[in-house]
Amino acid sequence: MSSLNKKLILLTLILFSFSFYESSFCQEEAVEVRLATIAPDGTPWSDQLKEMKKRVEKESKGRIKFVPYTNGQLGGELETLKSLQRGRIQAWGGSVGAVTSIIPELQLIELPYLFLDDKESDYILDNVVLKPYSEILEKKGFIFHSWNENGWRHFASKKKPIMKPSDIKGMKIRSQESPIHLEMWKAFGASAVPISIPEVMSALQTGLVDGFDNSTLFTSATGWYQAIDHFVLSAHMYQPGIIIYNKKFLDSLPDDLRKILLGDQKKEAELGRTGVRAIEPEIVKILESEGVKVHKMTSAQREEFAKLARPIHLQFRKIVGADLFDKVQSALIDLRKKTSKP
Repeated sequence: MSSLNKKLILLTLILFSFSFYESSFCQEEAVEVRLATIAPDGTPWSDQLKEMKKRVEKESKGRIKFVPYTNGQLGGELETLKSLQRGRIQAWGGSVGAVTSIIPELQLIELPYLFLDDKESDYILDNVVLKPYSEILEKKGFIFHSWNENGWRHFASKKKPIMKPSDIKGMKIRSQESPIHLEMWKAFGASAVPISIPEVMSALQTGLVDGFDNSTLFTSATGWYQAIDHFVLSAHMYQPGIIIYNKKFLDSLPDDLRKILLGDQKKEAELGRTGVRAIEPEIVKILESEGVKVHKMTSAQREEFAKLARPIHLQFRKIVGADLFDKVQSALIDLRKKTSKP
């Protein structure tokens, strides 16, 4: 073999080896994003997360593997929220009420009877508190992705409907594990029993509690309606959902992948809200067809409860931040002036 041929063979081998090495090096291992939620399958929440998975994996061209764990597969809200904070999972979706255990300032938007309707809640969330809450979340190790929708919470009970404060006095009511929820039940005269979501059904069945409050969607999806006789459309508290990421994880990613995961935050919020709100009338019909008596409160009846709840607002003013509290109250006054009929 000539010296020239040997050199050509050697050069070919070197180029082939370099090409193989370069190809292997460039094949990045997919980044796994595990998102925990207690949202049941077959709900607008789970549907949205499936769409989010499709979008993220398509836009990243397989560089991100997005895995939503629904139905509380990874644990309850508080348990998985702590896992997110510690970096054991990368993303989380759930109720703002759960996040208040770490960020008490978020309790502001769960004050009972703070909002009159969806327009007010949407305006405040999108235009007044979004920036300050994003900054507070970041300081605690989270990155805000988007608001979502749990919806308006309503009264659910056995034996008799809760139409006025005297109806609830002395009742044992399941409460979300949040100070503002516990204080609300106390103001209404009920005996609040903080119980985690997986234990609520058995608590209702055994008589540990006489009722609870939650959205129509959650009441239906969890099957809790099977253990009650009455569902009152009280709309006493609006509860948004929220999707957040672990900050250290998100900061570790290249800018393009980070941008893909954050996506169009405004669009995501709109999808979450419209999906839940669109099916609410249908859920009410389902509850009725299952033998639950659905009642609607009058404005006068709502006002009876609202009077009892208003002192809670001032009680939590310092906890949620006086400046932000006053800013929200001022924004609501201005908004109501603009939308009120002459």
